[in-house]
Amino acid sequence: MYCNGIIVRQQSDEKYRGLDSCGAVENWYLCTEPDFEPFYEENIERTYYNLLPHSWVAACTDMDYIRRYVEKSKELGIPYRLILCETDIPQPQFDPQGLEKTFLGYDYAYTGGDYYSAVYQEMPYVFAHFALNENGLFETQDEIRAYLADREEFISTHPPYTLEDGDFAVYRLWEIKHL
Repeated sequence: MYCNGIIVRQQSDEKYRGLDSCGAVENWYLCTEPDFEPFYEENIERTYYNLLPHSWVAACTDMDYIRRYVEKSKELGIPYRLILCETDIPQPQFDPQGLEKTFLGYDYAYTGGDYYSAVYQEMPYVFAHFALNENGLFETQDEIRAYLADREEFISTHPPYTLEDGDFAVYRLWEIKHL
């Protein structure tokens, strides 16, 4: 897996600690602020440009930008989390040396900015027979592979669009304790 970079996410009390931002908790919640939008659009959310599917993960590799984001979040009183993500997608690449991190688990989510997570959205309704860890994610690669196999079987035996379809990737996620 490639280390793709950091995703800034609002802090919440929900059990799920992955990437999905389709609910009340957002990732990159300052991305429309004038001080943050140009960099975000050009360097993080590149998945909406003319890139091939599965060729870019909307993650940040610029620590100066992350530090500014953290400082602005503190200034505005917005609790945040820093999530380090790894995928099989080669871009962008980031060296996490020196960062203290804690393993969260494996998610299966879009590579773009909303990070729609099939794990978060489907587990309680379609695949409840799988056990998730304390973070609402898969604990091992074997477990997420079994889920993906069941998901593919479900897709092949049900009407089209029963489950979300898109540029999903398996993410190995870590929480960064501090910069």
